[in-house]
Amino acid sequence: MQTNIKPEGFSASIADDEFVPSYTHDIKRTFKLFWPIFLGQIATTAMSVVDTVMSGIAGPVQLAGVAIGASFYWPAVLFLVGMSLAIQPTVAQLRGAGRSDLIARKMHLATIIILITSVIIGAIVCMLPLFYKLMPNVDKEMVRVGQGYLIAVAVGMPGFAMFNILRGYWEGLGNTLPSSIFGIIALILNIPLNYIFIFGKFGAPELGGIGCGVATTITIYITVVFMLIYIKKAKYFQNCRIYEQSYPITWSEVKEFLRFGFPLALSTTIEVTCFSLVALLLSPFGPITVAAHSIAMNVSGIVFMIPLAIASATTIRVGEAMGAGHWRRAHRTTMGALYLGLFFYILSFVALYFGNDLIIKQYTDDGEVFALGSILLMFCTAYLFPDGLQVISIGVLRGFKDSKTIFIITIISYWIVGMPIGYTLAYGLIVDEPMAAQGFWIGFICALTCASVLYVARIIYLFKKRVLPRTFVLSSSETMEQIQKDANHSS
Repeated sequence: MQTNIKPEGFSASIADDEFVPSYTHDIKRTFKLFWPIFLGQIATTAMSVVDTVMSGIAGPVQLAGVAIGASFYWPAVLFLVGMSLAIQPTVAQLRGAGRSDLIARKMHLATIIILITSVIIGAIVCMLPLFYKLMPNVDKEMVRVGQGYLIAVAVGMPGFAMFNILRGYWEGLGNTLPSSIFGIIALILNIPLNYIFIFGKFGAPELGGIGCGVATTITIYITVVFMLIYIKKAKYFQNCRIYEQSYPITWSEVKEFLRFGFPLALSTTIEVTCFSLVALLLSPFGPITVAAHSIAMNVSGIVFMIPLAIASATTIRVGEAMGAGHWRRAHRTTMGALYLGLFFYILSFVALYFGNDLIIKQYTDDGEVFALGSILLMFCTAYLFPDGLQVISIGVLRGFKDSKTIFIITIISYWIVGMPIGYTLAYGLIVDEPMAAQGFWIGFICALTCASVLYVARIIYLFKKRVLPRTFVLSSSETMEQIQKDANHSS
């Protein structure tokens, strides 16, 4: 096992007991982690689809109110999701280092920090729709529904936080199957609860779109209770069971967690805000453009779940390998994940290219929307390759705890490269005619290509120079200090 870890700019030792599996075996292990995560993501996405469909049945104003609320809700939730992403590699590295006894302590710290953050974010979310009241000519009922929806989901923010905390815990231990099981449980609960609270069934009040928020919050808390029971009872966790005792928290530990988790949270929020802003900037071009863009983004979002799940599986395996000081195994996992991502990209390309018309027909019968949507779906085939490459690379860097690099590259690729190019092309500032949606999609492709190049360059540098990011070194140093304390206590 690795015994000395040096900061960036210095080489790090290679473990003496390292075993490097074949590519076939390595990809199989990654795939085994991948598919439950993917199914869990599908279930989570299906919940938002159910909300949209059922609130739409209640009426267009209810649907619009939910849409307003969701536009604030998703960036807030994804901030918590981003912060929770720090748990997965932390647990995986401790497991790889043979220090599973420290996992409960780290989980105690992460849980307190993220739950406090969720309460703060929930309070902020409750106030956000007030901005709409300052705008003239805004439908008051729509704003009322949006605000009610947000208050309902804001109450559930600690539940959303716990859902992702517990996911990070068992996924970091290499057990991803519960993610799909509890994701499906949440979906099954959400559908009847939506029905009850939207339409006022079984004695419940008829809340319309606000009922979507109520149902979502109740769903998440019930699911979290099941998850807590599972981690308390399952034999899988008996060697590192969490929440059985409290631990003292030092300011240095808090800083260490925030140094890793906060950039991940900001990166996730910044990226989502970029895509949300594009939808707003396209509104002057009319409903045809906005509708076609929304269709293409929806399709790309569904396909994107595949490399996103691969990235999560890669984080787990790279984190575990680096916790043990297994550089060559981490490299093999990285390459295997990229090959797996390339395989799925080819399948996606074929499906989108040859199924273009069939896919668009599932969304619209309007001829103009269909024509523009078909064009944007072709952009999507080019967009998905750098998108998959960059998100898998992010998964590798999370395994290294290199969140600072992820944050910096997110800023550069989206806000220095992608958005300026997209805006200037869309509004015709450097071309003869405005390109509208096509301009922003070219900006997306440029942003993701830039991100891919920078992430891959960073990964090559880490492996070639055998250096570790500062966040990894500080975390590992604290682990070694705890080992020394344990040894002194034993003696």
